[in-house]
Amino acid sequence: AILAQGMPSSTCVTTAMGVSRPFHVLLCKVWLTSVLAWDKDGHEAIGMTTMSALETPAVAQVKRLMHGKDAVDVAAWAHKVNKKYPWTVEFHFQRQPSGRCFDKELVRKPPSVADCPDKRCLISGLNHFYGRLVNKQSVDIQWPSDMKLTDADAVKFLINLMGDLHQPMHFASASDDAGRNIKVRFRGKTMSLYELWDGYITQTVMRESPGFWWGGWTHVQRTRVEYEQDGARWKKEGVKLFETWAEETATYLCNNIYIKAVPSDHHDSVIDVDDDLFETWKREMLNKMLVAGARTAIVLNSILQHREAANLQGGTAISHIEGEDDEEARSKVPRSGRLADAHHRAGLNTRQGVSAAGINFGIFFCVLVVFLRIMRLWQGRDALAQADKAKRSDTGKKT
Repeated sequence: AILAQGMPSSTCVTTAMGVSRPFHVLLCKVWLTSVLAWDKDGHEAIGMTTMSALETPAVAQVKRLMHGKDAVDVAAWAHKVNKKYPWTVEFHFQRQPSGRCFDKELVRKPPSVADCPDKRCLISGLNHFYGRLVNKQSVDIQWPSDMKLTDADAVKFLINLMGDLHQPMHFASASDDAGRNIKVRFRGKTMSLYELWDGYITQTVMRESPGFWWGGWTHVQRTRVEYEQDGARWKKEGVKLFETWAEETATYLCNNIYIKAVPSDHHDSVIDVDDDLFETWKREMLNKMLVAGARTAIVLNSILQHREAANLQGGTAISHIEGEDDEEARSKVPRSGRLADAHHRAGLNTRQGVSAAGINFGIFFCVLVVFLRIMRLWQGRDALAQADKAKRSDTGKKT
């Protein structure tokens, strides 16, 4: 029954506590690989937008905290933590009551935050990590004794969860298992609604429109109006916007996904997604990634551009994470292609002020020395040529 319906989160929590049998541990790990918000490429795209919108002091702090990495490099880090600590998966979801989108009374209300055992859910997680980083804790979460997070770890969690805040399926009900129990068919391929939104749309864009995907679409300029409006609201409302943005995503889920495509009795059928609906969802998903990245930058700017940010602790306290060693090795290999160019541009503004002026002056001085040397050699050759010409002229006169 578990395999047929998707493993409940409580099963993984029990497994993590060492209560279940070894078979369930293996089963839990298999389940975890398919329950991560946005795929890695999606989270990295959000990180690109974030880096393009960060203020210079914030970029410098991110680099310091991450030991040279940035929001793109650590965008999916929290998912690796999920595999080592399965109970942390719940931080990525804000599960809603069953049938909320089809209940006229419930759908008028803000999304529920009631389903949040031990304060392990998306909104509580965002408030917890933000509060820790600004030293104004509003949500206290008890962490296991063997899991002590650094400030840099809190930043990495915050970056990831801000992306999840804009993933509509993370506001689905527990009975639908975030959409994993809803089957859809697109161009003859059957998958869950969660899989469609989590990675299939992203991978389709990358496969069918690589020029667009690698062409710099992630820059914050593409959502400049929303970025400026959200930035102004954040200065007034602060963390209250987490719930406002959550309501925006939950409303989109109901109006643009469930009501538009998912019948109320969907559990026994496969829903066909036509090209028009897919294109609409694709366009809106890309916009959500842009907005997610811009809002992540707003939140990070508010944390990292102040002097107190220099006191935040860098590095990580979580070791032996699957794939981290490989990522560390790959990060030392020079990047290539348009992604490298865009990634490089995102961090260029850290080298400004006195440092940049010094570099520019050094380049100018070197060019000037070379130029003067060449001019001197050229003038010397010209003088010799004139003397030789005059000598030949005098010799001719004597003859």
